[in-house]
Amino acid sequence: MGKKVGFIGLGMMGNPMSKNLVKAGFDLTVWNRTGAKMKEILDQGAKAGTSPKDVARKSQVIITMLTGSSEVEQVVLGKDGIVEGLTTGSVLIDMSTISPEVSKALASQVTSKGFMMLDAPVSGSVGVAAAAALTIQVGGDPKVFETNRDVLAAMGKNIFHVGGNGMGCYMKLVGNAIMGANMAVLAEALCLGAKAGIATDVMIEVLRNTGGASTVMERRSPNILKGDYKAQFMLKLLFKDLGLALDSAGADTIPMPIVGLIRQIYAQAMADGKGDHDFSAVAALAEKLSGVSLKK
Repeated sequence: MGKKVGFIGLGMMGNPMSKNLVKAGFDLTVWNRTGAKMKEILDQGAKAGTSPKDVARKSQVIITMLTGSSEVEQVVLGKDGIVEGLTTGSVLIDMSTISPEVSKALASQVTSKGFMMLDAPVSGSVGVAAAAALTIQVGGDPKVFETNRDVLAAMGKNIFHVGGNGMGCYMKLVGNAIMGANMAVLAEALCLGAKAGIATDVMIEVLRNTGGASTVMERRSPNILKGDYKAQFMLKLLFKDLGLALDSAGADTIPMPIVGLIRQIYAQAMADGKGDHDFSAVAALAEKLSGVSLKK
């Protein structure tokens, strides 16, 4: 078997990511707070850990893929946490999207105990994760990054080292702030055209050939045309990430008034019951407010 890898957090993204590690031949041990979510990956050859500590004790590389900062802190530093099970040469790779400040503080605590940590949040939806084609932005020691590139390559296609600890988290927030703004303004602009009488599919085809084209439009326009917002990346998670970006901007004295406004739009979508839908469901809110339909 290959390198011993631990994986903690088998949610929408963690599930396909962990499967790809098994496919790549890594000796995988997993743990999830909700034990039922472990069955599928165990059936494919992974082993079950009894706690984060147990997973760390059995692994050379431990990956966390969790919802937010507090969850990562608890799993890493809490009772029966990862730090209690780390052994000589262990590397913790947090692939969650969390506060850069929290990530840097965790890295400081991990390294003070003689271990190593990378922050490596991912960009891409569930389908991209299943295809092992995620974009991974990594912060931490470049030598530790290179030593563990093989683990990351099992899950991602585009892998970038962007700086020291915490920089991967910053880079993820940069991307999500732009993505969230693109989606919200696309929804509003399409409603403008729809109200005037232009078909949505026609607008999208025209936009493909203008400066209004975007990756967000290419990937999410089918959702809009079908009116189907099954989650690939939940709106409530983007809302969280925009909040993290604003918190970091406040700490670093960086004005982000556009992101502040955009977050309020997603807050309105949350209040409208769209938190568990894909973030492109902000278009459904725009339709409701505009009194138009964007569906084909």
